[in-house]
Amino acid sequence: AVTFVCGPEIMMRFVAQAMVDAGADPGSVHVSLERNMQCAVGHCGHCQLGPAFVCKDGPVLAWSRIAPQLMVRAR
Repeated sequence: AVTFVCGPEIMMRFVAQAMVDAGADPGSVHVSLERNMQCAVGHCGHCQLGPAFVCKDGPVLAWSRIAPQLMVRAR
């Protein structure tokens, strides 16, 4: 089964992780990200999230690819 999650980033983080905890393959859980895009080709880095560029690689990305960046907690 494939899961697509959209909404506020905090909600997507918890829903995607709950799906994985329930047995879903992290590669089959996809999240829809929103970032301000200025150049739309990945040159400016404005939409960069870790190694991914939302303008080039997204806006829908597999949880297995983006989880390390979205699971970072602020101190």
